[in-house]
Amino acid sequence: MTSARSALRSLALATAVGTVAVAALAAPAVGSPSAADAPPKASALVQKVSVPAYFYPGATWDQLVGAGNRVGLAIANPFNGPGTGDPQYTRAIQRARTAGVTVIGYVATGYVGTTGITTRNGSTDPAEWMRQIKGDVDTWYRLYGSAGVGGIFFDEALSRCGAGNADVNRYIELRAYVEQRHGAASTVVDNPGTGVEECYTAAADTLVTFEGNDASYRTHRPQGWEARVPAERIWHMVYASPDESTLRTAMSLSKQRNAGHVYVTPDTIADGNPWDTLPPASYWAVQLSLASGS
Repeated sequence: MTSARSALRSLALATAVGTVAVAALAAPAVGSPSAADAPPKASALVQKVSVPAYFYPGATWDQLVGAGNRVGLAIANPFNGPGTGDPQYTRAIQRARTAGVTVIGYVATGYVGTTGITTRNGSTDPAEWMRQIKGDVDTWYRLYGSAGVGGIFFDEALSRCGAGNADVNRYIELRAYVEQRHGAASTVVDNPGTGVEECYTAAADTLVTFEGNDASYRTHRPQGWEARVPAERIWHMVYASPDESTLRTAMSLSKQRNAGHVYVTPDTIADGNPWDTLPPASYWAVQLSLASGS
């Protein structure tokens, strides 16, 4: 799928944009490498499993929808964005809404051109990026609003406030655009995929503050503000967690780190996209159970 290229680009560029932030976060969570490997303490936090569902509607979507409201958010991504409309996605979004899952539409923001990524028309001008992003938002609601699409996932998001808050203000503007044009109940998620400055809490309902592999997650150190906000404001996505033992450790760490939304998968980037399927049935069932505390 074309979305696989977007997933790879997002993972790579989130690292490039957030180099300083990632370096700051690289210290072990408990103060030393050996301590970081120790079994984490349990937490009573009740979470939602929220899924980057970068796969076409079918059996895998049926598995996701079958989990009902134990799944919080699901990102639909037909074609690195809304595409031109697909009845299979219409039905998938409708079924998810009925099951209690909020489907949000993927929109690439390209770091608003600041890293050299161009719009579809070949521009790095932030103003051109903002026009394209808003157009994609409108297309999501035009094609799938009646099916129940419940918000927008802004990928390739910046993580710094910027001089005079210039960077974060663009994302605050995008959040306001979604809510004013398409309903205040719309869920807005920003994905810098790395540690993000606290100013971004004004730019989204939920922030993806970790997107990376299981090994990196073991030593990830959240920023201090993340412990002070409601857990539903934080989402962690972890790939290459190979078995149920590593899954249990990652889920426990995510609870300690106040992540109200979490997704862990054994999938890797070897095929270009770690978000192109759901975990095997037993792994998926354990994850849902651990998240809900059942």
